Amino acid sequence: MQHVLEEIGSPSRSTKLALATATATTAAYLAYNHFSSSGSHRSSIPTLRGPPSSSLISGNLFLIFDPDIDQLEKWLEEYGNVFAVPALFGVKGLYLADPKAVAHVTSRFVAFPKPPALNFAIERLTGPGLVAAEGDMHKRQRRILQPSFSPAQVKQLTPGFVAKTQELKSIWKALCVEGPTTINVLHGLDHLTLDIIGESGAWTTYALALGYDFGSLHGASNELAQAFEDLLGETAMADPLHFIAGIFPSVSKLHILDALKPLKRNQVTANALAVLRKVGQELIDAKRKDLEGLPDGGADELLGQDLLSVLLRSNMKEADSQRMTDEEVIAQINTFVIAGHDTTSTSTSWTLPTLEDLSNMTYLDWVVTESLRRHPAAHAMQRMPAKDEVIPLSEPVVDKNGKEVNEIVLKAGETIFVSMAAFNWSTKYWGPDAHEFKPERWANPPEESSVIPHVYANLMTFFAGPRACIGWRFALAETKAILFVLLRAFEFEIDPQLVVKTKS
Repeated sequence: MQHVLEEIGSPSRSTKLALATATATTAAYLAYNHFSSSGSHRSSIPTLRGPPSSSLISGNLFLIFDPDIDQLEKWLEEYGNVFAVPALFGVKGLYLADPKAVAHVTSRFVAFPKPPALNFAIERLTGPGLVAAEGDMHKRQRRILQPSFSPAQVKQLTPGFVAKTQELKSIWKALCVEGPTTINVLHGLDHLTLDIIGESGAWTTYALALGYDFGSLHGASNELAQAFEDLLGETAMADPLHFIAGIFPSVSKLHILDALKPLKRNQVTANALAVLRKVGQELIDAKRKDLEGLPDGGADELLGQDLLSVLLRSNMKEADSQRMTDEEVIAQINTFVIAGHDTTSTSTSWTLPTLEDLSNMTYLDWVVTESLRRHPAAHAMQRMPAKDEVIPLSEPVVDKNGKEVNEIVLKAGETIFVSMAAFNWSTKYWGPDAHEFKPERWANPPEESSVIPHVYANLMTFFAGPRACIGWRFALAETKAILFVLLRAFEFEIDPQLVVKTKS
């Protein structure tokens, strides 16, 4: 049994990118909406209580997207499950942690889309994929993608998760030959999950499994791996000009961003996106050529094969007018690589208990689920009403005037912050020990948690409604497979010389 002193790395690159994107888009959109909205409809937001601003410029945006668990609990105790929260220059949005209200918003995703500026930023990063898509486009893409993430499909992929983790185990064992060693666990898991997505061979996974091996675990370098590194790296962090273009479409039509390409940040992003498009098209063309040579488009031969094959097969079954374009398929590749490898590696780095904890698979389920509860990959999501809306509440909140409010009136375009952290961490749903990491709670989950909108285990970690994470089964299977291999080979503890700070 090897002994590893675990170094929890810094916040994941895609998490930092998401936080920067969300902060900038929220700030820009709230400011624009505040100064440009019109109409006589009266919003409830100005009358709601809420926390004071922590910054004259950014308000409480950083506390929303990267919250302190104790601070969040204080907010919920003082203001209730719905309150006004300051954003840019004090312009307020709606913080939503009421189960009935969140179910109302998440189930009506056409009525409550993402802010346009946020969509613009996401689409620039991934292309017109599932995360960026809205309305009928999202419905169509999700329908076509669904077979790639079915329980049977994920089951077929699981042995590949185990096989690839064995490679990481061998690398770490070599580092531990002379005894306990400090290893950046997050760094290793980040490379592992990227290779799981891209690995070629008998157990192929995502689109990139068509002979394009990232080789990330072994330090290999190739144009596609470098493109994703650049896209998620510090030099590709969100540029405020992109958000302005998202709010004012005329900016992008004037090709102002193209004119700014000599700037390093824009040039790196543009080059990375060009590589993703080129290689993505090559992968699609090669797989399509293979499928066209199989009987009936390869229906039987595709059973249990890579997810791109399943996606293309599903797409071929659609009427011509409903099929995804190649640009949309490439966007799915980008979306799943960015969302899939970084999220799982970050969550798993907080899920390394002792070997004794995993004496049976039931406990493994508890450990993974509790980690997803305490350490969700994202803490809040943004939404906005496409038109004036009235949102019902499960219990009243008290406004500034001491009046009980049973519903929230919103103007079109006002920003909603749907909180996943509030549901996952609240003592109201999980009891007085909600702030503790306690896998045993899943032997008998609190009945109070059953009201939380969810797709898995009464948790908001994977969001809820028609826009819930399509890959949640994939993420669970991958996490369990990684733990199954590593915890039989190593004992983990945090290096006492390191100062560990929990970050989203």
